[in-house]
Amino acid sequence: MTENKPDMNIMSNIAISSIIRAYHCPRQYYFHKESNFKPSESYTVCKQVSCAYPDHTEEEIWNMIILIQPDISPDARSFLSSCICAMTHTPIRPWTETDITVKSDKVGIYGLLDKYDALSGEYTLTRCTTAPKNGCWPDDAIRTAALLICIEETSAKRLKGMYIEYIPSGIIRYYEPTPKDRRRLIQIIRQIQDVNRGLFPSKPLHPPCDSCKYYEKCEKNKPKTLSFLFKK
Repeated sequence: MTENKPDMNIMSNIAISSIIRAYHCPRQYYFHKESNFKPSESYTVCKQVSCAYPDHTEEEIWNMIILIQPDISPDARSFLSSCICAMTHTPIRPWTETDITVKSDKVGIYGLLDKYDALSGEYTLTRCTTAPKNGCWPDDAIRTAALLICIEETSAKRLKGMYIEYIPSGIIRYYEPTPKDRRRLIQIIRQIQDVNRGLFPSKPLHPPCDSCKYYEKCEKNKPKTLSFLFKK
């Protein structure tokens, strides 16, 4: 069976964060388009821990976090403490630049690279989740695949993988995306294309309904059947 080629015009300007949302469930992407975006407090904390200099105190890091995200909850301070504790014996990946926008015109995606170190040529993804027992989480595999496609096109460098910092666990791992990861990435882009065309997406085989904030909206948009016509 021959697959249809992606429509590159429709694929333009798809954020990697949108790809990850659609990875969990394309309906989350569908409903999120109409929602107000609020930056993740956990990510703000972990990003600052990742970029802090060795001589920075917890108080200095917290003051910088408040400057970056003034409305952050005071409760995030305890999360900061646990992250600093977790990273005590883990060497932070080096960096010379942070928050770098990278894109691929070839597949029409863009995203934000957390860290780049010009001296070593290393690229790093910072996560605010705990690390899995082995490797990386499936959505981080998709993130890595998408970022590397963008980096390769932006910098004209062929890269095998990149580092992933799981700050809350104090664990850093190197991951090389597989053909399966890149294949899944292209599939998700196609799903987003369909949503952008106005189609209501189907649920995946294992939808994350129990933890989904769009559950009620999703149920209201459930496709109607004609089974009632056959009731006696």
